[in-house]
Amino acid sequence: MKKSLLLTTLLLIASFSYAQVLDFTSGITVDTNYDTFGSTTSGSGITFSGSDLGNVVSAYWDSAQDLSSWATATEAIISGSMTTASTSVFDLILYDSAFNTVTLSGGSWVNLDTSGSDALVIPANSFAWNDVTAFDINTGGAGDTVAGTLTGVSVVPEPSTYALIAGFAAFLFVAIRRRK
Repeated sequence: MKKSLLLTTLLLIASFSYAQVLDFTSGITVDTNYDTFGSTTSGSGITFSGSDLGNVVSAYWDSAQDLSSWATATEAIISGSMTTASTSVFDLILYDSAFNTVTLSGGSWVNLDTSGSDALVIPANSFAWNDVTAFDINTGGAGDTVAGTLTGVSVVPEPSTYALIAGFAAFLFVAIRRRK
């Protein structure tokens, strides 16, 4: 009984803490028609270099990405590393197969450089999160050079998710204590 209770609880916690990730390390192709950074892809991510003044990293996935869990999220974390970072900001624009867009804003090259990740704001909208096919990263700086590698983007779990996980952990603790 104790083992099945533990297994069930762990499965529930794992399913609630699972976050869908946009992976930039595989199954992705640079869109040379729109990419102005001369980006390249590899197993370590998308590598780019150039001026932060209006340049674009543009790519698409080999198959549509299902990001249904992002529909209620308010913040995403972009990960990567920078070899040269300016103080300018960038936005991540996601496209569905009908070319509808959602803009995740507020990325900072400096924050990505110093911590390896940065937060992006996800606006409330009716975007087709289960059909994400492509993205652009738009820059808008003063012409400084930026260079780096981006590895992916994941959502930040909502506080209610943490509360649910804590509730399951408390339930497990009580159940095990009662069995003893």
